[in-house]
Amino acid sequence: MCGRKTGKMETSYLFEIKRQLVHLLVGFAIALGVYHLEPVAGKYVVVPLLAAVSFMLVLPRIGAELKLHNHLLFHFERPKDIESFPYRGAIFYALGVSPAILLLDVNTACAIIAILSIGDSTSTIVGKSVGQIRIGHKSLEGSLAFIFFSFIGAWFFLPQQPVYALLLSFLGAVIELSNIYHDHLLMDDNLLVPIALTLAALLS
Repeated sequence: MCGRKTGKMETSYLFEIKRQLVHLLVGFAIALGVYHLEPVAGKYVVVPLLAAVSFMLVLPRIGAELKLHNHLLFHFERPKDIESFPYRGAIFYALGVSPAILLLDVNTACAIIAILSIGDSTSTIVGKSVGQIRIGHKSLEGSLAFIFFSFIGAWFFLPQQPVYALLLSFLGAVIELSNIYHDHLLMDDNLLVPIALTLAALLS
């Protein structure tokens, strides 16, 4: 299996920023896609996400020599995940947002997808760039960025409910910040944040 070669490897900072920007853009594109397709396809709109999960689970087993597989690993996967669980973030992302799509109205579901995509990415970018006040492995600045930017994304899908959008964004930031077991598979932010927000939305 191909990893990134040391001589060509970007700095960890630039590599992580690139990953997070892709995470943000692709995630928000998924939210927009769900928003526009769900009225037509209904809950079947989740099928492409689950198909992508199946593809990413199979690809490392069959695609060691495939250019697509090696390109994705080289440019977007952390070294520890290449060795232990390729495509971990993307797989957990799809699994994490699927319950929201299946169980909630489309606006709330897309708001949660936006919160995860925008909040998680901007908190990492801001935290790594200007974070000074450390809270475990996270930073206060990153968490504030999570709330602010994810609120904008959530409000886009909940224009009549700004307070609700803000509460979901705040809760998402608290969950991400308090996740001290982030390296545990079942505690991955991509899984934990959207599922917790889905439960909160169902109970509200």
